[in-house]
Amino acid sequence: MAVAVQPSSETKKPSQGVGLYAASIAGAAYVLVAAAVVLRIIPELWERAIGPGLTSATNSFVSTALLIIIQVAAAAGLLYGGSRLGSGKKAAGLRGGIFFMIAAAFVVFFCVRFFLIHAGRGFNFGSVVAMLFNAVIVFLVVQFFRTGRFTEWSVALDQGGWFEARSYKRTQGLRVRRLTILGLLLLAGSGIWTLMNHNYLPQNRTVKLPDGQEVSSRTGDWVIGGTLKEPTRGESPEENRARPRVEGGVTLLPDLQFTIPLLLIAASLWFAWRAVNYPTFGDFLIATEAEINKVSWTSRRALFRDTIVVLTSLFLLTLFLFVVDVFWSWLLSRDIVHVLPTAADRAAQVSTDKSPEPVKDW
Repeated sequence: MAVAVQPSSETKKPSQGVGLYAASIAGAAYVLVAAAVVLRIIPELWERAIGPGLTSATNSFVSTALLIIIQVAAAAGLLYGGSRLGSGKKAAGLRGGIFFMIAAAFVVFFCVRFFLIHAGRGFNFGSVVAMLFNAVIVFLVVQFFRTGRFTEWSVALDQGGWFEARSYKRTQGLRVRRLTILGLLLLAGSGIWTLMNHNYLPQNRTVKLPDGQEVSSRTGDWVIGGTLKEPTRGESPEENRARPRVEGGVTLLPDLQFTIPLLLIAASLWFAWRAVNYPTFGDFLIATEAEINKVSWTSRRALFRDTIVVLTSLFLLTLFLFVVDVFWSWLLSRDIVHVLPTAADRAAQVSTDKSPEPVKDW
């Protein structure tokens, strides 16, 4: 016996994904700890325990090269470990959730830090406006998680393959996709070149201390919690003129003059690669190349012949317009017609312009 089942009229909304929240927080914590180990802990331990002795025994190039090798090996090991930890049953949208968790943590941290700094300095119109702007940003972040968009956007990022190295229909539309990658990289490269060439990025400078020691000013580093110290009279003002230095704090990124361009280059390469492999955009590029392949391109001989015809027609048309213009100028300037100034009128006007001005007796 057949039983008719009435379909539900309610659309099923995606759940808030409590498991996705917990997994994203754990993954974000693992990524941040791994980044701290690779970028901060390993260099600090190397500089305190191994670096000075190795530099004195060999040279600074060998010490720096070994440090980079150790950092790359540690990053590869931590990346492999993280992939193995998440190799089981994963919540949908986990990679996108980790990305949004890290981005939200950075945004909220700097907004709260801005509040604390300006609250201690006092209030004026500019600081109040800036604090209201930061409050709106924090409110939008809270709404992003509260309304469930976190789950939707995280799943959308994962389904779009933004955090995967696989290519979408890799054998189709190769020429158009490669040209699209080249165009995106040229746009990003022009912006990066502008940043570097016009000195828009902060730079470190050398500051000489009273004891003669030369140290980095750290004004070109990304320092959290440091204090800006202006040069004093006892610190060789001629050499330290307009060279303040940052003391204390934690350096998140050293040498922003070089670190930011490198990060932007890496992000541009990844974005260009993933953009042409995004399913919707990838299908559009594939269809574009298919339509281009249907075009009947003219031969080289026909193109040369058609170009000669166009240039000849353009020359003849220009000559015709010139002759017509000269003829009508001559005809309309005759005494019988007198629409344009005649030769006598033009001569009289020239003589009037050249006559000296009358002397005024004051």
